[in-house]
Amino acid sequence: MSHIPLSVAVVGAGSRGLGVVERLVAHCLERPTPLTVHLIDPQPFGAGFHLSDQPDHLLLNTVCGQLSAFADAQMVDGPVPVPGPSLHEWCRARDLRLADDGYTVRAGEGREIQPNDFLPRRLLSEYLAWAAGEITGAAPESLTLIRHRTTAVDILPGGSGSETVVLADGSRVEADAVFVTVGHHSLYLPAAPAPDPRLVTRPYPLPTALDGIGPGERVAVLGMGLTAMDVLATLTLGRGGKHLRDDEAGMRYLPSGREPSIVLTNRSGMPSRSRPRLRPGRVRFAPLALTTDRLDEIRAGTPDGRLAFTRDVLPLIEAEMDLAYYRTLLAREYGDATGAGLELARRCARGGHEALLGELHAQFGPCPVTGILSADLTDRQWTGYDAYLDWFTKEVAADLAEARGGLGAAPLKEALEVLRDHRDVLRAVIDPPGVDDASLATFFGEFAPTVNRLVIGPQLDRSAELLSLLDAGIVRLGPGPRPKIVAPAGQGPWRLESTCLDRPLRIEVDHVVQAHVSEPGADRVAGSLLGTLVAAGRVRTLAHRGAAVHGLDVTRQGQGIDRTGTPQPRLFFLGPHTEGSSYYNHYVPSPGVPSRALLDAELALRTALPSLITRKR
Repeated sequence: MSHIPLSVAVVGAGSRGLGVVERLVAHCLERPTPLTVHLIDPQPFGAGFHLSDQPDHLLLNTVCGQLSAFADAQMVDGPVPVPGPSLHEWCRARDLRLADDGYTVRAGEGREIQPNDFLPRRLLSEYLAWAAGEITGAAPESLTLIRHRTTAVDILPGGSGSETVVLADGSRVEADAVFVTVGHHSLYLPAAPAPDPRLVTRPYPLPTALDGIGPGERVAVLGMGLTAMDVLATLTLGRGGKHLRDDEAGMRYLPSGREPSIVLTNRSGMPSRSRPRLRPGRVRFAPLALTTDRLDEIRAGTPDGRLAFTRDVLPLIEAEMDLAYYRTLLAREYGDATGAGLELARRCARGGHEALLGELHAQFGPCPVTGILSADLTDRQWTGYDAYLDWFTKEVAADLAEARGGLGAAPLKEALEVLRDHRDVLRAVIDPPGVDDASLATFFGEFAPTVNRLVIGPQLDRSAELLSLLDAGIVRLGPGPRPKIVAPAGQGPWRLESTCLDRPLRIEVDHVVQAHVSEPGADRVAGSLLGTLVAAGRVRTLAHRGAAVHGLDVTRQGQGIDRTGTPQPRLFFLGPHTEGSSYYNHYVPSPGVPSRALLDAELALRTALPSLITRKR
């Protein structure tokens, strides 16, 4: 577009929509330009699905020092004229404190909140709503923000190069560009009725979704990730139970008597690894093997520039993880992490990472990280349930010890943190031209879930609580990896049957909770805005690539690609519904480091508004 657009529409007022508005405010402060911003969402601005009425035991999975709604010079390559506090700083300014139970937050009661604390989600809701007010309050007079507290039901091509947003209240909004930031779009719609009232297919909102499970009843919780930990906390802490901490005996659970009997199981049979403590002064090192330069070299040698993930990328990831493990061991010898990092960088530059790994293997012995990305228990036959239970609890306890050791000290956790530290390199793998079609299915069908289990797991207190619940008999493990779930023919119990135990085991339960949130593709959600746009051909999903990836097909600039393969010049999509065209973009930005969410917003706005969004540092 050659003219300065007079208006834009932002559909979705959660954290991603807030990021788009923050970028517009920043640019209009630097270069005052008449601009009308239509913000369309019935929910409060900023908070999105971070609901303010959640109980305190439902925790964020990111420490409070790593969450911010305000951009700084390290987060984005545009102007940053509106400073503001991180969630941690915001809490401290209000004298919010953390109780001895590790999750209750009240003003003036308890210990001071630390940057490494995992706080209740309700606080992020309050913080984001407050930040939205601060950011819009800083807008110049040239920017007019119009709130539409309703839902967008369609977006139609308008006349003279514009877009028309059709609203549920019957009105229409004309805009020169539209940014769709609706987040987890299908979760706004009512859940489809379950085939059995004793089956919970969507465990949110909590605790309401679990109200049908009575005290003492038997319930199977399918999953061991973040959602499963939410369910466990709701059925225990949320029903009056307490985890008591004893310096000598460790943690023990004091039941309230209102808990059900819980069976915890998942397909892999493996626990999720807990998030480690972040030790002060921990150094984040530049990659030595998994570098964008190396990926670019490999792309240059392929006909279409696309990578084969297993052949081209996975060996580099594994090498980087091994290097991180050995670097931590070397740092122990040096007594200096920075010095160890510099030494490895020098040796790698001299002989390459393969030779360096050979030297480190000879010096320190085998690396236990090898093969961790492809670990699979489902082809292992256990002698019996007790053997599996013993292995599982030892795995959780060992991981918990590593997590308490913390980043910067625990070698295995440092190796796993490569998957987080170098997420931008992994995003570069998926960004266009991306990977071949088979690799797309492998990346999102196998690799990404493994990453989630290894480094996007529960808070370390949740792992300690799991062991406490197992000891108390409130929770028991399911019958090993890959259990068979048998639905009742009538009113009888559900059955969980072992498939990997030499001595077969059957467990009966009264209820089943599918403790994972798997959002379907937009083409499978009739009635949602994205479903309507896909059905009309205005944007397509990645299903045309034959992959089991449900995200929308968008350009690197965020422009939707229609059913003919043509990018839409004025229709942009940002957020988790584009997963597959990008990688891991559903998060709130962190201060002091590049933010993909804000960089994506900046790139989309620069594409849509070239006359206004021109500055790039």
